[in-house]
Amino acid sequence: MREHPPDPRDPHDPRRQSSNNAPAPLTRVDTGGFTNRHLEKYGITSDEAAFMKAVVKAMNGDLEGYNLTESMSSTIKTLYDIDDDKLQELGYLKLHTGVARRRYYTVTADGQRACRMTKKHGFNVGDAGDNTPHRVGVELTRQYYESRDDVRRVEVSPREGGSRTDLVVVDTDPKRIATIEVEGGRVSADPGVPDDVSSGINDYSSLRHDYRVLADADGESVWVVRNHEVAGTVLRALTAGETIPVNLDRETIRGIESGRVKIGEFNDELDAFDAPGIDRVLTFQQLRNRL
Repeated sequence: MREHPPDPRDPHDPRRQSSNNAPAPLTRVDTGGFTNRHLEKYGITSDEAAFMKAVVKAMNGDLEGYNLTESMSSTIKTLYDIDDDKLQELGYLKLHTGVARRRYYTVTADGQRACRMTKKHGFNVGDAGDNTPHRVGVELTRQYYESRDDVRRVEVSPREGGSRTDLVVVDTDPKRIATIEVEGGRVSADPGVPDDVSSGINDYSSLRHDYRVLADADGESVWVVRNHEVAGTVLRALTAGETIPVNLDRETIRGIESGRVKIGEFNDELDAFDAPGIDRVLTFQQLRNRL
């Protein structure tokens, strides 16, 4: 695997801290290209189009002066005169509030057409279907591991035996020390979650597939989850999988899901498991606290 050069767009990249150049300030994106006809077609203002364009650029890692560890509401949104309720009602925007105590936005496929900016995907970026919370988790994980002295490089969205995993961490030997899956999901703090839809992640088969990928990979198997609600969903999905050696009682899972059982305490118990696809669970907030 090749080592990637420092990302000049990322003011938090530890490999560029020796630079004397201060990070560029966050400024408004160019509003050119949005004709009145285009704005009328999508029912938006030029500021709303520019705001969505800025959010997509942020999701792609291309918004100069911004890093995904920062709240979009207190940074990007302040530069534009927008009605985010209206953009949500139009189906152009999703709001995520329970993301390590920050507020983020995701621009939907319709919203990307409205702002003429497409979300990137692939190696070192992420999956095409990722909502912003997932990419925030990937960024927090990348920054945490890259801050460690024993880490040589972190690769985002590499292929693993024909499947794509979220991150791979290689130490200075070099030897792989961790293979990581990030789960953003949906949490109760997010607006617009129907009462009849549970928080967490509903695609259990995908979670079990990810477990098997991690079980077959080298290094520690790490699950990075948005919060305790998502952690509970992951553990419930794995426990219900007939071919997966994770067997937790309902009370333990409910305790983790409610926050009554702390993730750190649960990690201490994982040493007693013989489940190679889950060695450690970390929340977004735990990673933020370590940066």
